[in-house]
Amino acid sequence: MPRQTTSRRIRMASAFLALLLPARLAAAQERMPGLDTRTELVRIGPGTSATLTLPPGAAPGRPLAVVVLLPDADGLGPRSALYGQRLLENGIALLEPDFLGGLAEDMPLPPAAARLALAVAAVDADPRLDPRRLAVVGLGEGGRAALLGQAAMAAGLPLALLYPGCDAALAAAAARAAGPVLLLHGDEDAANQPADCARLAAAFPQPEAVRHSVLAGASYGWDAYDLVRPGGLTRLQDPAGTARRTWSRPDMTTTMVAADRVLGFVLAAVGR
Repeated sequence: MPRQTTSRRIRMASAFLALLLPARLAAAQERMPGLDTRTELVRIGPGTSATLTLPPGAAPGRPLAVVVLLPDADGLGPRSALYGQRLLENGIALLEPDFLGGLAEDMPLPPAAARLALAVAAVDADPRLDPRRLAVVGLGEGGRAALLGQAAMAAGLPLALLYPGCDAALAAAAARAAGPVLLLHGDEDAANQPADCARLAAAFPQPEAVRHSVLAGASYGWDAYDLVRPGGLTRLQDPAGTARRTWSRPDMTTTMVAADRVLGFVLAAVGR
């Protein structure tokens, strides 16, 4: 590709990010009521950005434990709000990549297996963050990206995988992954059948480091409650990227339970 074309694309993406920044920061602040957080936009690749939120009371000179939160296929939004609030309340920084919002029309979406490496590189480059105390939380497609990225990097990062679409492709990636894992899904989730997820959990080379938890009565995408009225149903994109859609019955109580389990896992893995 000619260098001029590439430069033009990067300039277009940068201009778009500059226009997007005020709205993105306002949305992030609205999702964290009552918390004196600091939020900023950081670039993690050509045309790709992430929202970095620092917890209240961060001590200068002491790098923070940090969680990379990879969103589902619908991108960065309110579905991650409760998980983020729990983490920030406990002094953990939050980096949320947005692989959809900042891309120019002709710029391809980074492959799922490459997304984690982009976020980890941003953590490594920021002296306020401690890459030795880094965990990853992935929702749906983001959970797949977390595990595929972990396998590609041969890293040992703690992974919290929420309804990632348990299948043979993920099991193959799990066999090349290391580090503690939380695998969390519901027993009424068509994209995460309990038997398939049990096979995924068993595929990790360190089964003693895998916490497999099944939420009774939970469907796919239980945290998508902003999309429907209480008790309503919606259909979300299949986490494996197929054309089919998966039924979701969002539920605030289930989301609160899941957020507390994610928090417990992260605190045990990286501390404060």
